[in-house]
Amino acid sequence: MTVPEQEVGLSVKTLARSVAWASVLIVALLAVAPSAVAQDAESVDHLLEPDTIHPATAAQFRAVLEHHRGKVVVVNYWATWCIPCLQELPELDLLQERYGERGLVVLAISMDDPDKLEDRVKPFFAKRAPGLVSYLASAGEDDSVEFVTSFDPEWPGALPTTMFFDRGGELANIHLGRMLYAEFEEAVLEMLEADEGS
Repeated sequence: MTVPEQEVGLSVKTLARSVAWASVLIVALLAVAPSAVAQDAESVDHLLEPDTIHPATAAQFRAVLEHHRGKVVVVNYWATWCIPCLQELPELDLLQERYGERGLVVLAISMDDPDKLEDRVKPFFAKRAPGLVSYLASAGEDDSVEFVTSFDPEWPGALPTTMFFDRGGELANIHLGRMLYAEFEEAVLEMLEADEGS
């Protein structure tokens, strides 16, 4: 069975138009893609060395953790209404001060309501732990619970919760509930010394 010449000509013309449009679309996407990637990178830059508490999504916080790869990172989930959290903040501040030069980074994640960020969370944190960096876990489409469970799917909702990441960026340990300074120090020194020895 042969295809009439007119249908072949039409098919070739249609194919040629489709290829032309596909080429235009590919060129347009390639032109836009670098700016979209740059825009994503820019949206995280202000979180890498913040001067105040910024809201962050779990994806943005993953980029922050990636930025600190090569260091031992302690992530502490806290809230202004959590008494044991408030007891830990000055101790975490001291821990950062003492061991920052050895490669420790302490990051705090506020689990407070985003509506309280300006009038309650920022002033409160600045007073309790001025040497620490903190983020607000409720940003974008994430709520604070989804933020934490993206790092620990079995998180039972306890505050404070502290996560310890090794220099390779791997989650090495999770502690639920209040920790004393000596416990923080022991856990951090063990990780710092293990990584320094390898």
